Amino acid sequence: MIRAIKNLTLMLLLVGVVVTSSGCFALLLGAAAGAGGVAYVKGSAEKNLDKPVDQVYRASLAALKKLKMAVHDDDLSQHVAHISAVDNDGKKIQVDIEALTEKTAKLKVRVGVFGDQERSSIILNMIQKRL
Repeated sequence: MIRAIKNLTLMLLLVGVVVTSSGCFALLLGAAAGAGGVAYVKGSAEKNLDKPVDQVYRASLAALKKLKMAVHDDDLSQHVAHISAVDNDGKKIQVDIEALTEKTAKLKVRVGVFGDQERSSIILNMIQKRL
């Protein structure tokens, strides 16, 4: 009986080490985002889109304008874009776009310092409507 408990404890410990050290959790979240869903990772709503960076950038600016958020900084290059804005409550909004391929991009939306899943999702959905 004691040996079975020791073996079970050792097995659970090994599974925990493998999962945390191999990045399986991050891979699982990335797979969810890649499958068309929105992943909420480290305070940011993330989604892979079948649009190039410049289109996602323009849609992001239009969405923020529609939501009456003041854009105070934006930058676009061939492979990345960044937009900083402020919402009506004074919370900082960060929109980051990164090229995955020539025709696809990863969109990340973060609201506030620690993130706000609901507001980030609202902004992300508004951007998608503009695409």
